[in-house]
Amino acid sequence: MTTADTLLLRCQDAARIHGNGPTALAAVHSATCEVHTGDRIAITGPSGSGKSTLLHLMADVVQPTAGEITWPGLPRVPARGQVGVVLQGPTLVPALSVAENAALPLVLAGVPSERAHLRALHCLAVVAAAELAHKMPSELSGGQARHVAIARTLATSPRLILADDPTGDLDRATGRRVIDVLFAAADEAEAALVVTTRDPAVAERLRKRWAMYEGRLHLSPRPQAPAKVAPKTPVLSLPDADAASTSTAQYVVRKLPEVTLAFWIMKIAATTLGETAGDLFAQTLRLGYFLTTIALFLMFVVTLLVQLRAKRYNPFFYWPVIVSTSMVGTTVSDFMNRDAGPKYLAKSTTALGWGPQGLGLGYPTGAAILVSLLVAIFVAWKFTGQTFVIRDIVTFRGEALFWSAILVSNTLGTSMGDFLSDSSGLGYAGSALLITGVLLVLVALIRVPFVPNVVLFWIAFVLTRPLGATAGDFLTKPTAKGGLDLGTVGSSAVLLTVLFALMTYGHFRYRSRGGAS
Repeated sequence: MTTADTLLLRCQDAARIHGNGPTALAAVHSATCEVHTGDRIAITGPSGSGKSTLLHLMADVVQPTAGEITWPGLPRVPARGQVGVVLQGPTLVPALSVAENAALPLVLAGVPSERAHLRALHCLAVVAAAELAHKMPSELSGGQARHVAIARTLATSPRLILADDPTGDLDRATGRRVIDVLFAAADEAEAALVVTTRDPAVAERLRKRWAMYEGRLHLSPRPQAPAKVAPKTPVLSLPDADAASTSTAQYVVRKLPEVTLAFWIMKIAATTLGETAGDLFAQTLRLGYFLTTIALFLMFVVTLLVQLRAKRYNPFFYWPVIVSTSMVGTTVSDFMNRDAGPKYLAKSTTALGWGPQGLGLGYPTGAAILVSLLVAIFVAWKFTGQTFVIRDIVTFRGEALFWSAILVSNTLGTSMGDFLSDSSGLGYAGSALLITGVLLVLVALIRVPFVPNVVLFWIAFVLTRPLGATAGDFLTKPTAKGGLDLGTVGSSAVLLTVLFALMTYGHFRYRSRGGAS
């Protein structure tokens, strides 16, 4: 077990000489030192004093020409990930995205791509670079590139992090943030940290200070007082030319689920429950569309706040928000499209709850309004630069756009489902078959190269709502209208049981794969 005094690295009279004969140059002379778990060490000295060479010896990047370097506290060869190195200058691969750069050490080590990708997103969030995941290195500032390099170093969970003058080419404010994220990365990995620097302000932030002059290492007689460091779970802002476009990165790994067959089954179950439960409150309990919409919207806000505050994906947080958006979508759609006419009220009923009964816009007008609103959300989403791939949404702004689109798409889906079931003449079964057929076409298009899978996903996401609406109507409506006549109470109870069972299964499956703790 790792303890606070575990010896990670020992240099014993280590030297490095470049060249041979009379022209030989001693970069490091007989350096002797030790690095223990929890150490925070600054190595200071002017340019050319041998700081970088010593760091490369510690990292096993170069071999000593005399003496020896050992890693007693590390179970494997340092080059395989136990030692993480942050080098000077640009080190990102230009052809890879930020997320791909952060995942590169894991991919090269043979880690499955999905696991490597999720770990990379986590490390980017730790160093406050989550919003950069889909950018290319050419789009980054110097400080941002250094954040990503640190995330890449963190990906392998190193026991020792070595940073070679990480602030030398940065302005003071940006350099200060880079040191912040180095501390955060070391805290996250519970790793020792050694930093070479020419900046006294940087050196003073580390507990121990060593110095190098003309290739000779001079150790401090005793550790300096501990400096204040970043908290273990950092809340950092990125230095960027457009600071207004950069949000605080507070999200870890992922907060939204993987898109699998189980995801779509739960989506249909959740939206069907939203349909039956919305009708239960508005019609069966006679609260009316107006009061029910207000009450369900408050429920949506509560469930959404729980989801936004979560640190990682939890099905018991995520799916209640889907259900609440479906319930709100049901009553909002009914309020927009219906009115107090006999067509929408049961026999002998003249009123349904307190307040206005509906706007009576009709399905075509209501759908046009909702489609316009959904398009506007996606346009705004596009201009913010956030990803549309839900597994990669790790920022507050991205998640807020996601849930806005979900709320509007579920409302639109209700209108589409009600129109197909009630006004198109297809009936419940015919409408469900039509939507299922379209969904199967989307599945067939997944492997078509020029059709973006993200577009197919969002079309399918919208269409599963009318499928849920028609399925909900089929369960609740009387047999005379082509339904099963289970009623809103019975249907909602059955669907809630099914959804809870699926959430429980998903929760334990996620934990078994090392997700939730």
